[in-house]
Amino acid sequence: MDIIKQSELQKAVHQAIKFLHEQQLPSGEFRSYHSTHPTMESDCQLDSTPFPTALIVYSLGFHNSSKVDEMTSKAIRFFLKHMEKGGVWRYWTYKHSEHKRIPPDVDDTVCVSQVLRHHKIAFPDNRDLLLANRNRENTFYTWFVPRWPPPANLSYWRVALKTLLDPISLYFFWKITQAKPSDVDGAVNANALFYLGVNDTTKPVVDYLIGIVKENREGSCDKWHLSPFNLYYFLSRNFLNDVQLFDGISDEIVARIEKRSNENGSIGNNLLETALACCALINCQSSSPVLERAIDFLLKTQNESGSWQRIAMYYAGPNYGGPEQYFGWGSEELTTGFCIEALSRYSCRQETLQISS
Repeated sequence: MDIIKQSELQKAVHQAIKFLHEQQLPSGEFRSYHSTHPTMESDCQLDSTPFPTALIVYSLGFHNSSKVDEMTSKAIRFFLKHMEKGGVWRYWTYKHSEHKRIPPDVDDTVCVSQVLRHHKIAFPDNRDLLLANRNRENTFYTWFVPRWPPPANLSYWRVALKTLLDPISLYFFWKITQAKPSDVDGAVNANALFYLGVNDTTKPVVDYLIGIVKENREGSCDKWHLSPFNLYYFLSRNFLNDVQLFDGISDEIVARIEKRSNENGSIGNNLLETALACCALINCQSSSPVLERAIDFLLKTQNESGSWQRIAMYYAGPNYGGPEQYFGWGSEELTTGFCIEALSRYSCRQETLQISS
């Protein structure tokens, strides 16, 4: 394979940024769809949620341009509009018909909060509220709901008790989804740790995440993020803060990603997993030749519009969609965001290596 040129990387990123800039909704949200089709080729319906937009804006943060600044500003206004008291978010926005049915959750809250904090946007300090939402092992519950014994945090109860205003809707949410009030999900904990940082209080989460990798539970530790590459991506973001704290599991993640490399350069089952794997390898500071082949694969699979294929990233089911039926969520915009992150960071790393040599 020929050496990837900086001009190729920059052109691909420029086209992708242009695509996202054109597709961002006036509200600041990026489109997300849910579908029962395995490859999202049919039965796709718009689903208004802050989660994909938060992931996209984080990925855009690795590229500097006026278009990125404009998209970020619009997205921030969207986040603040849908923020609830205490500085929490739900998966569905106010304009979604099911908004009141779903409780506020940790995943949306920390992913949006991370973006706001990075861009120095003022919002309520929700750290103590998040820390109040932990179990006896000091790992994070996914949902903000009333618990026993009651957490000693007034802000927590102001958030949690609101879910009891419509107990029938809440009952049906637990009934028709696989979600349970006591859920503790791996990817959610990885994202919470990334936002809160590692300290004496959150150290049990580090141990929990290390255990997931050592026990080969990457694909079964979370009810929503069913691909191990989702966990590799979210977990490896914590390596940017201090990889030494993770007891060498970065090497194990690199090895597992390398084993899933395919002849055409892709990694895993599709190009979304390839993009997530590329970002994880970069977070692990890996110089594996698998990374360069995967970057080349991403360049070759970009559409003329600048986008990449719509692929489901996370799922709900089987109860949510009926017996043996899963809903998957994704969009061209979400896949494109991760590809931008992978290409931008690879390009930056290559430039750094050239300067140092």
